[in-house]
Amino acid sequence: MENIQIIIYVVIGAIICESIFYIIVTTANKKFPWLITKKDECPELSKSGLEKFFQNGFDKDLGWVRKPNTTNAESGKTGSVKWSINEKGGRINPGFEGKESLISCYGDSFTFARQVNDNETWEHELSKIMNSNIQNFGVGNYGFDQALLRLKREFKSKKTKYVIIGVVPDSIRRNLNSWKHYFEYGNTFGFKPRFVLSDNELKLINNPINEESKFNRYKEFLDEIRKYDYFYKKKFCKEMISFPYCINIFKNPRRNFSIIYWILKIEIYKKMKKNISKIEWEPMKIIMRINLEWRIRLYNNNEAKNIFNEIIKEFVKTSTEEEFQPIFIMMPQKDDLIFVKSNYNYYQEFIESLKSIQRLKIIDLTDDLLQENNLGELYSDDNEYGGHFSQQGNKKIAEIIYKKLKEFYVI
Repeated sequence: MENIQIIIYVVIGAIICESIFYIIVTTANKKFPWLITKKDECPELSKSGLEKFFQNGFDKDLGWVRKPNTTNAESGKTGSVKWSINEKGGRINPGFEGKESLISCYGDSFTFARQVNDNETWEHELSKIMNSNIQNFGVGNYGFDQALLRLKREFKSKKTKYVIIGVVPDSIRRNLNSWKHYFEYGNTFGFKPRFVLSDNELKLINNPINEESKFNRYKEFLDEIRKYDYFYKKKFCKEMISFPYCINIFKNPRRNFSIIYWILKIEIYKKMKKNISKIEWEPMKIIMRINLEWRIRLYNNNEAKNIFNEIIKEFVKTSTEEEFQPIFIMMPQKDDLIFVKSNYNYYQEFIESLKSIQRLKIIDLTDDLLQENNLGELYSDDNEYGGHFSQQGNKKIAEIIYKKLKEFYVI
């Protein structure tokens, strides 16, 4: 009888424990989607969000793109800023649209220059220095792979003597995604093409969700998506909390309990009507730290480095075929620079390896930016991540790039 009672107490205790952890985890998930649960493995896609995405961003080949003749507004360093896209699909360059173009730029959001107005981008500042229309075809959240694919698709109608592809160090990770959601939890519309290596040669895996109708039945393609997404098993599944919650939450105790602690504290502060400005960034700070750790790890991963290297070689091969000078720019985020300053340049060895590629010109902004006394002035957000370059930052970037281009004797 005593043994039966003990078993009953254990079962009741386990049920209570599981219920408590279930409530805590699901509540935190609603407040902070980066604490993922089983439901996030196959999330429902917002119908209204998809309608907006199809209208402004969807691209069957690239995943997404800035569509011609569209505008948007977002928060910058000093308030609201606005960007506009011209009929060619490039960012408007006020005062230079009618001038001859010497350089076209492809890449990610740091090339697009988010969080500043059209007349505050580094391409606009470089246009003023060179008196030429430096065209901006950057797209937010692109990897080097998507930037290259856009260049290959569109360059014949947008020829320039020089082509820049500028990306952040995190591009090494973006090259490995088939669905952004498996690394950037909640980025559920972010299906994309990617390159893999087959017999030491690049092979393009096309965008798996390349029709609008496929979004509503994306689950039919999950086997293929998961097969080619590097992070599904290596990150997503390992961070996903599922039944039994009271056990699985301990798979990543440092990550999970830190996030839950700050989410609960923020909610308590809100109910007590306390100021949360000093702590509201704390949960995302944990995610940004983990993302940085992943970048560092990938620059020590031969598979990731080899794919990135071969994509850059394909950029150079394209430059020979299309007769332009290829220029690669590494554009570190603020947290990259903070880490490099206190530790070491974790992507320097990779940059050095690229110098053996003939015809490729390389600009790594890291050393020049590290010489700046106040990094905060060069970035838009007042936190460790920093957001994107501020207006002042873009002026500095344009000066550095112009100086490097003169050193290369390409201008």
